[in-house]
Amino acid sequence: MSRLAEQAIEDLVLANHILSCEGILEAFGHVSVRHPDNPDHFLLSRSLSPQHVQKQDIMEFDFSGNPIGSSSYRPYSERILHAKIYEARPDVHAVCHNHALALIPFSTTGLDIKSICHVGCMFFEGIPLYDDYDVSDGMLIVNEREGERIARTLGSKRALLMRGHGVVVVGENLKQTVMSSIYLATNAEIQYRAMQLGDPKYLSYEEGRAATETMFGEVPLERAWNYWKERAIRSEAGYRQERGL
Repeated sequence: MSRLAEQAIEDLVLANHILSCEGILEAFGHVSVRHPDNPDHFLLSRSLSPQHVQKQDIMEFDFSGNPIGSSSYRPYSERILHAKIYEARPDVHAVCHNHALALIPFSTTGLDIKSICHVGCMFFEGIPLYDDYDVSDGMLIVNEREGERIARTLGSKRALLMRGHGVVVVGENLKQTVMSSIYLATNAEIQYRAMQLGDPKYLSYEEGRAATETMFGEVPLERAWNYWKERAIRSEAGYRQERGL
């Protein structure tokens, strides 16, 4: 395994812990990264609650969702969602599917989530809605055709709402995707509160574009990543101390 692949696995484990600590991933939901040595494969944990993911839990998959190599681990049933997005979007190098509570009301009411604050700027091009489930699959994305529909509905956008289910967030790298996942939920909470007070003024296209370039700069990304990393480490240390581990 190359050093790049080892680093990708380490970062993916940390991303699981960060997103769990920040309330984006809970018992369910998952985050993946494109394999740095083979762009036609991706890395994703076995079926496990994100806060418990460790390096040995990371599996490798192809774009049909097939595991690479032999393993007794059970994979996530919705891995095909990740696979078909990577296949359709060569620019995407990380995918997060989560069920952040602040987002679900927007997925069921026909109200658009719009960039309303600086940290939510990266969604200035809009967020499409997926509402074409295979009902027999219980609103889970588990077959290739539905995975392809998810990818088509996402199009070139950074996020996709799924009616009554959750959201998909993508990015050019893992740190972007983690930041976008956290701040999409923040943006939705602020938008909801602003709508209670009156008629919100949203970011313009140019404001959103310029702010996104700033937020996704190397320094802001590292600053945010290190902040969330420290919070996740402290949360895990507190958990272990509380239980005498």
